[in-house]
Amino acid sequence: MAEQDDLEFNPMYKCLQTRFRGEFEIAQDNCYLVCIPQTASLVGVSISLGLVQTHLLKPSPMLKDHYISTDKDNSKTISVEDGIITCLEGFRQQDTVRVLSEELGYNKNYKPFKMLIIERPLEGARKGRRGSAGLSDEFLTPRTTYAENCKFLSLFHENRAQLSNMQMKISEFNQTYMILPGYLMDTACKLRGIWEHSRLAFSETNNYIRLQSDSRLEEAITVALESYIMGGVHTKVFKAVCQQMAEDDQVLYRRVQELQGVKANQLGVKKDFCCPLPAAVVELARLDGINNPQEKLLCLKSTLDAITDEVSAYLRMNLAPGYSLPCLTSDELIPLQVLVISQAKCQYLASNLFYMEHFHWVKSDHNDVGYTLVSFKAAMEYMKNTDFTKIMGSQKLKKEMTVEELMAEYNSNFDQDPELQNASPLARSTIGNITRMMEKTTVSSDSEGHKTIYAGKPAVTKPRTSANPVPDVVPHSEKPVLGDFLSALQNDVLDCTYGKLD
Repeated sequence: MAEQDDLEFNPMYKCLQTRFRGEFEIAQDNCYLVCIPQTASLVGVSISLGLVQTHLLKPSPMLKDHYISTDKDNSKTISVEDGIITCLEGFRQQDTVRVLSEELGYNKNYKPFKMLIIERPLEGARKGRRGSAGLSDEFLTPRTTYAENCKFLSLFHENRAQLSNMQMKISEFNQTYMILPGYLMDTACKLRGIWEHSRLAFSETNNYIRLQSDSRLEEAITVALESYIMGGVHTKVFKAVCQQMAEDDQVLYRRVQELQGVKANQLGVKKDFCCPLPAAVVELARLDGINNPQEKLLCLKSTLDAITDEVSAYLRMNLAPGYSLPCLTSDELIPLQVLVISQAKCQYLASNLFYMEHFHWVKSDHNDVGYTLVSFKAAMEYMKNTDFTKIMGSQKLKKEMTVEELMAEYNSNFDQDPELQNASPLARSTIGNITRMMEKTTVSSDSEGHKTIYAGKPAVTKPRTSANPVPDVVPHSEKPVLGDFLSALQNDVLDCTYGKLD
């Protein structure tokens, strides 16, 4: 592979999968050589049928390591030797092109074919720089927080007028727009309209987007625009969401209180997967305090990743010789999510999930946040429809540390515990402190262990308003009509797109 993941964002590779899919499938079926110029070298290069046929080459019937282009006249010939491609016949000038890396692909019949990542196009090349406009890979990565995205957008001086216009629309929304009970979808449509208009305006005036050869910069700007808008209206919108989802939030929080002291095995989790999940609890405890839907979704994804990582680390530590690691399925994952939710003491889980589903519009092919949202909605429905008082049993914690005791313990322990070096890929010092705090709440230990509970970060209170708030949210007590989510899950719900509005 080249210096960056060219195939994932490479314009020519994308064209081979879309516009020139027929030519690419023929090349695969016949095990032709596929040459793909690196992304940065395609700046300003028009990807035409002729260019594609020059880079899809069939082996020469006469000479070894010689290849012929697949255009109608088979007009071009190259040779490949020692990582160097030499342009021999049919080119305007003989030249050499360096091979950066080699990939092996397989066609429908499982026969291999070679894909070469090359320094630049074999013909029609224009010298480009990394990231086309001199942009580094780090710069092209979408930001996470509201503050980071605001700073990112301010770097584009040609878009100052668009930023000023967005800020004016955000201020107008906060001051004059009235969110009526039951009309949150109209609010979502209005904000999405502001986002789409801003995205088009940025694309038309941003010099970097026009020069950028791959799609990462446009995606990063698109994410930043959504974060900028939703971060600016978060207090007002999330307050309205919490009012509409208040009944569901209260039901779920009662379940959270019922779950205090419940262990994973009491929820049907296999003994092999029953272990403390402090990193996941700490991550999810941040949810209520985040002020934009993209970051909230990433928080849920990080929570799932932490659950998987901590369970995997626990399994590896206790794996008997000669046995393979068991697979963590949804039958165990959802109850583990429920335990993490209860230990993080999420107060506005239903509101957060509604907010992420309807106020997040960026579609990305490079992450699995859609599955993350589905998974947490399944966990929410499980909590709503389960009476945990019947399964709690007699073993409960007799003492739980207060928030003040947890913070005092955290501030007094900054050293690392060597026994936790391989427990999780997250920061060992943080997990070490958390684990010691969890041990303070342990009543006794037995062969099963895990009789601890982490009080979690205190839930953030409802968003504050100014001393003289504008009457922009009209309260109501009617519960929104919700479909049967679990039934939808059985009907292949994973094919649905969440967080998007049609």
